[in-house]
Amino acid sequence: MNCRTTLSFRGATAIAASAALALAACGGGGDSAAPPIVPATLVLTGTAATGVAIASGTIEARCAAGNGGTTTAVDGSFTVTITGGALPCVLRVTAGATVLHSLATGSGASARANITPATELVVARLGGIVPATYYASFDRNAVVGLTAAAATAASSAVVESLRAGVDFSGVANLLGGALVAANGSVAGDAYDQRLDALKARLATASITLAELAQSIAFAAPAGLPALRSSAASLPPELLLAAAAANCASLRSGRYRVVVNEDGGTAASTEVVVFDAATLTVVGSGGTPNQLVATGPCTYTNPAGGEVAVSRAGVVISRVGGNAGLVGAVFFPEQAHALTELTGDYNALAFDRTSTNGPIHLTSSTFGLDLAGKVSALNFCDDLRTCVASTVATLPDLRLSPNAGGGFDLTNTTAGYVDRAFAYRAGGGELMLVLLAKAGHITFATANLPVNLPAVGRVQTFWNMFIGAQYTAAAALNLSRNTVVSADAANGSFVRAAVQNFATNATRPETVKINSLRAGYNQRLPANGVLHSDGGMSNVLEFIALTMRGMDLSVLVLPASNQMGFSVLQ
Repeated sequence: MNCRTTLSFRGATAIAASAALALAACGGGGDSAAPPIVPATLVLTGTAATGVAIASGTIEARCAAGNGGTTTAVDGSFTVTITGGALPCVLRVTAGATVLHSLATGSGASARANITPATELVVARLGGIVPATYYASFDRNAVVGLTAAAATAASSAVVESLRAGVDFSGVANLLGGALVAANGSVAGDAYDQRLDALKARLATASITLAELAQSIAFAAPAGLPALRSSAASLPPELLLAAAAANCASLRSGRYRVVVNEDGGTAASTEVVVFDAATLTVVGSGGTPNQLVATGPCTYTNPAGGEVAVSRAGVVISRVGGNAGLVGAVFFPEQAHALTELTGDYNALAFDRTSTNGPIHLTSSTFGLDLAGKVSALNFCDDLRTCVASTVATLPDLRLSPNAGGGFDLTNTTAGYVDRAFAYRAGGGELMLVLLAKAGHITFATANLPVNLPAVGRVQTFWNMFIGAQYTAAAALNLSRNTVVSADAANGSFVRAAVQNFATNATRPETVKINSLRAGYNQRLPANGVLHSDGGMSNVLEFIALTMRGMDLSVLVLPASNQMGFSVLQ
């Protein structure tokens, strides 16, 4: 009889066991029967709670090997035993309309996994997808990313995201730590009390847990670009922060300010702190600056300028600068790893491309690799000569973290260092802002084509314009337009733009999408255009780049060498 073993074991005990099994299979060892192979047993324990215990909830676990389930006790505790089970696992509790998820990581024979609204958010952060979908699509053959380290990092990120509304920092471990849930006469512990606070804060902020989880998923570095939303919304860390009484998108917190002015020896930027209750802004000087509300999401400031806020929390403002009123853009301060910025971008800039040369408008398309290095560059020094302007030999341009926030953008080839900042809105879209110490400023967004708008779409904007002398002389103004027709064959649409808000007189304007390159819009110039009230005017050309997910468009007017910022109302 020919007999061959096909399993490999490590360790002396395993080798001996293998030999015994081999002998039994070949008829050796007399009449004694081989001992049965007992599969490993995985034991999952935890507590399910929302601020009170989830009693009689149905627990389901899907693991790298094996599935299992049980029912929670009156105190929310549970134990799931899975024969032949192996970590990691995803878990779900269902109790009526309450459905929550969690994670169990590691490699041992047991693990603890609480299931709470907080763990729901951890799953969203780690998976970069809504938790219900993550659970349903759990692939036991592709669990390499579901590690204890990844779960810990996701948990820390969630604690940071919630800090503005609920401080979970005192909870040692959201996923596997101790949790005593309130039930009957038993009071909940600190973790359970924070779950109560989270529930209350969600109600105050008029947001559901599902909406917060979706925002956290979209904003996660692991989030799939295809799942991101270009609809403007606040990032998760601001959703629970206090809001201004007249503006739901202006929240208390730290904001990065970039100012279009010559900063001398350093880029003109700082972090300010905004208090939504008092409408005060405190900068590096420590003196509170009082905003005065003038309408929904609009204000005046002490310098005599104006402020307008987008639904993604991006602020445009005229502020006091070295040359009078200058243009500034504020956005919530965030920290990002270089790997989060990887991708292809379109950009518009006010730039100087030769030593002591004129400051003028430029555009570019560029790529960033995982190390923050510019990996491709199509630079258009003249906005209209973009087709054959790909840079054959790339300069050594790369980002590196700056201790003061954001990044340094170092051009080793040319020998200069600029600053760069990133802001990710609630839908997951990313905006980059680059600022030189001499005031040159660049705005970049994902390099994606533009779609034709729907006929009948109405948009109203607050607009700010800056010139090549780094001044914002004119006050913010209002504009409104309605799309009246679309031409898919030519990739263009016609809009009726209001020229007189007192009479609502309009004029037709033709806009080509994906012109002069994909991702940009071009308003075509025209002379002697007739208004609906019989008036007449010339339409100036502009090239616009919408910052995806920000409700902010950056546009340039080649004829007057101006850059504009339009915040959608």
